[in-house]
Amino acid sequence: MTTNVLRKRGDTYPHKIEVVDKCTNEPIDVTGFSFALAVDPSKTPTDDTNNIMKLIGSISDGPNGRVQFPLTTTDADNVGDYFYDIQMTDLATKPRTIESGAWKMTQDITK
Repeated sequence: MTTNVLRKRGDTYPHKIEVVDKCTNEPIDVTGFSFALAVDPSKTPTDDTNNIMKLIGSISDGPNGRVQFPLTTTDADNVGDYFYDIQMTDLATKPRTIESGAWKMTQDITK
């Protein structure tokens, strides 16, 4: 799924997602799964060398497919236009990219 993210510099609230079945639109139980979110200046990087950030997902409500990715103050201090994706690894250790798009971090006024 393509989803664009717009954030303000310095905002450290977590990026939240809900994993749903594409056919039924019902939440998928993600209990025991793992999640990673990577942000990079390149849409098609060959490796993770230039990743601006790599966040590990924390399951906040497994049965309802809710996951969040906490940002540190360092993560939230990257003003610019980037690309991201989220990879989910299920219990059978089968990874799959479940979301991707543009990740834009804009300058704010309050410091």
